[in-house]
Amino acid sequence: MAGGPVLVMEGKYASAGQYWLTKLRRAALRAILRPLLSWKSLADPEPGYSAIIGCASGLAPLLLTNLRMLSRQQAPNLRKVLAVWDRPPTPQIEQVQAQARREYGQLPLEFLHYTPTQAAVLAAVGWGWCYSWLSWSIGIAAARTRYALLHDFDAMLIRPDILEERYEAIRQRRDQYVGIRNYLGNGVYECDGLVTTFELIFDVSFVRERFRPIDLFNHVTIYKGRRVDFDTFLYAQSRAGRSSVLPIAVADMVHPSQMVCQYTDYVNRRGYVPPEHNNLLMIPYFLSLSGEDETMEDLCRQLESAGQSALKWLGRRLDVSRLTPVHARWITEQAARLERAVFGEVRPQVVRYCSAVEKHVLQSAAAAADGRLAEGS
Repeated sequence: MAGGPVLVMEGKYASAGQYWLTKLRRAALRAILRPLLSWKSLADPEPGYSAIIGCASGLAPLLLTNLRMLSRQQAPNLRKVLAVWDRPPTPQIEQVQAQARREYGQLPLEFLHYTPTQAAVLAAVGWGWCYSWLSWSIGIAAARTRYALLHDFDAMLIRPDILEERYEAIRQRRDQYVGIRNYLGNGVYECDGLVTTFELIFDVSFVRERFRPIDLFNHVTIYKGRRVDFDTFLYAQSRAGRSSVLPIAVADMVHPSQMVCQYTDYVNRRGYVPPEHNNLLMIPYFLSLSGEDETMEDLCRQLESAGQSALKWLGRRLDVSRLTPVHARWITEQAARLERAVFGEVRPQVVRYCSAVEKHVLQSAAAAADGRLAEGS
């Protein structure tokens, strides 16, 4: 009833106090981030679409793996690949950029970088979702095409017509956002019709006309009577535009979700223990596809060392004790799928690495079970 009371359901937050505390913290963070970037409306957009990749400088060679798969796409309407680095240029970044131009010169590459101020603020905040938001927003601000696709740094496309299929879908449907699935979580339900950012293609003109960059950032608010924590792009979708779904089959893409955010937490938070479904151990494999084999070889030797519960990587202790045997098997399956797509078979060094991961996780799980039994006896 118009003008009547609004019934607020729990949504993500069990209490009003928890909701308001989180909302105030997020509002403070948004106030810090808001001045970092602005954009203007896109006048006379070019036809076609751009792919925007937010690049983690600490994993710089991984861009070469991504471009290796992107270069296999049959994408005649792809006008620009906007690779956005999370810091100003460094010798390693410049080396990777030069190698990318040599090896994947057929792609319309353009490299963008954070300003020193942007890099300093985000390093101080140290939250992975801030990096993805700012990198994507910088790409959106630089885009000159009507449409753009958020192509994740850790998403490896296998089927060669994925990009064009998504471009044709958004054109024919005349939607503003097309995602691979509806979002579920943080107080948001699939029936809300909001889509995830994974390989999201959207109308750049619409977004830059209707929203500011900060409007795309994570937002704690009331939505349909629920206390929700909107992920990137969800608040904008809830305010204006039409969203729809075009799935990507599991066999058509290898995408270890949140791998880069987990990496950011690992390097920024002392004592960080990754969750049970973490994908950090996919990083050495991805780096090997770029030609950097040392990380995978070193971790493989550590994994094979009997009784070693924690690994050393990037000068820090990497605790994978929470990783489950089921997810370790999933990591093996993802690597095998990509190996067969690139090489036609799984290379011996990859078989050895994945076997070491699975064995290590099984031994850790067995040791934990024995410990619980001993405590209960």
